[in-house]
Amino acid sequence: MNAFSQPDNGKKTVVIPRIKDPEVKVNQLPAKADIPRFQPMDFSDSVLDKDKPLTFPKEGTSTAQIGQTTDKKPEKFLSPYDIPKNAVPKQQGDDNTKIFRRNQTFGEYKTKSNYVKILCRDHMAIDGDVVKVYINNMVVAAHVQLSGAYRTIEIGLTPGFNKIEFEALNQGTSGPNTAEFSIFDDKGAVITSDQWDLATGFKGSIMIVKEN
Repeated sequence: MNAFSQPDNGKKTVVIPRIKDPEVKVNQLPAKADIPRFQPMDFSDSVLDKDKPLTFPKEGTSTAQIGQTTDKKPEKFLSPYDIPKNAVPKQQGDDNTKIFRRNQTFGEYKTKSNYVKILCRDHMAIDGDVVKVYINNMVVAAHVQLSGAYRTIEIGLTPGFNKIEFEALNQGTSGPNTAEFSIFDDKGAVITSDQWDLATGFKGSIMIVKEN
């Protein structure tokens, strides 16, 4: 096993003192930049006529050329929260839709059927009418687009009251949301048939009471 060591010469360690940072008085003003004095202009070699005094435009007069303007009006900026009137999207359908802004009720019917079949179609212009169908506030068909042909929706019934609703999701391109519908029991017998004319967001409803 080998080991190495350095003999001590008995001298003390030399400590180098730290140089103090120069102190700056708190109330001492910062140094000023040396700004050259303004030198007067020399017109000795100017193309100006020395015999004619310099003239300046009178107050209130303008030296602008034709087609120019010296008016400095503050530039106006639109607020991002201000929507121009022509940028507001138009409501779908015709403007005369106030009479359709109400819910429609198609009556109450009794049946012993376990389910019903709903056939519905757009009986007016085929303009893209869409409805959502509920039973007892539960969605059974979220997006039913009405066309000229009948669409079939089959809904199971529970004992007691079964409230079926048709919500107008739009008014198509001509407005309002229009449909002709028929409801059949599980034996194919017609329970009821009717039509709805609804503005967007309104519902047509029918109550089916399932008897034991």
